[in-house]
Amino acid sequence: MQLKKTLLFTTLTLVCVFVKAQSDSTSSNTWAYTAPTTIFGIYDPLQVPLQDNRFAITAYGDLYLASNCFSASFLQNFFGSGFITTDMKDFAASKLKPENTLGVDVAAGVWLQMAMKKNPSLIFLAGIDYHLEESSRFTPDLFHLAFYGNYDYQNYTADLSGSGFSLTNVMAYKVGLMKRFNAGYNDFTFGATVGLAEGLSGFDMNMSTGSLFTAFDGRYIDLDYDIRVLSSGGGAPKLGSFAGAGISADVFWKGYFKGPEITIQAMANDLGAIWWNNDPVKFSGDTAIRFEGIEIDNIFSASDEAIGGDADSLFSIIGLTEETQETFSQALPSRINISATKLFSNDIYLTLGAQYMLNTPYKPLVFMQVAKAFTPQQFAVAVNAHAGGYGTFNAGVELSKSIGNMIHLRAGTNSLLGLVLPDTFTGLGAYGALHVTF
Repeated sequence: MQLKKTLLFTTLTLVCVFVKAQSDSTSSNTWAYTAPTTIFGIYDPLQVPLQDNRFAITAYGDLYLASNCFSASFLQNFFGSGFITTDMKDFAASKLKPENTLGVDVAAGVWLQMAMKKNPSLIFLAGIDYHLEESSRFTPDLFHLAFYGNYDYQNYTADLSGSGFSLTNVMAYKVGLMKRFNAGYNDFTFGATVGLAEGLSGFDMNMSTGSLFTAFDGRYIDLDYDIRVLSSGGGAPKLGSFAGAGISADVFWKGYFKGPEITIQAMANDLGAIWWNNDPVKFSGDTAIRFEGIEIDNIFSASDEAIGGDADSLFSIIGLTEETQETFSQALPSRINISATKLFSNDIYLTLGAQYMLNTPYKPLVFMQVAKAFTPQQFAVAVNAHAGGYGTFNAGVELSKSIGNMIHLRAGTNSLLGLVLPDTFTGLGAYGALHVTF
């Protein structure tokens, strides 16, 4: 964390110096809007406005929080005050599907790009990424038990099969190359990065089969399950502790076709896996037990007490047993994006694209963005809409602005409807990026 703060502070210091140096400069006549590969705020090397024989530093951050059933106000309270109203629960209950999702995606980082002096079309990249991914999948019955209890489930068997929770908390240190070249009338860019992934914390719980029967008048409860729980260990995540180690890689490609004025971009991020080797813990169980019941306050997060294995923990109560576990691996939540952008007259850009996240309950997400560029002002405004992912339909807005040739800003949200109408729409999100070239 200290290293991350130092890098961000250094970047902001450089920005202040460059803004002052550019205060009397005029706008560049060569400025052009570049449509992003995705409507999310992850690092996009294809978008960085790097000129020949120059450097570029990029700092970025992205937050995405969504569910197919929980409203934005529910999510705000669930992760904030913790107070959930009856109306919030009833709204979520009305949106339930056979499989439901809740996801949190946080990404941030700092990157350097450097065009080679003797070959400006070859670009060196180096950066540090932080990525936190939490995802839950649950059945309608599990939702009902967690938020309404089992009083009205007497003489009923609740289906819990397929429910699970996963968390990965990772820092990645990467280097790579990017190449730009021309082929006839068309321009192409491709590149890749690879590096060390430092595992901060990891957790994976999967219930392949599960059911809960409540007897009449609640005389007893029968719990039948096959569950596996893996944890990187207790304690708060700490930078430099290397609770796990692995590999993380990115690949990206861009083609600009001058005839139809169409740009096609593709990008895959965080391809790799983590091996947790610092005091990992494993619990598992495949049995049927009868008990009078327990109270579950939060089915979506795991506390240190729950994975500690003491006699009073939740896992001990439901009969999970600890097994010897030297190490275990988790595939990283890998993000894949592809998009196509068409330039129309009057500097209007239409982008259609899709995103998917491997190794999560994330659904395929499709998006559209329309942008208008104002070239003399080096400014662009865009509106976007998407459906899928962890949530449902949402829409947002994005602003981008350049100051001279050195400062380039991008900020926006793909979940504006969740912010404006939090009781009606699901999903919250915001992102921003700062590029400094010199």
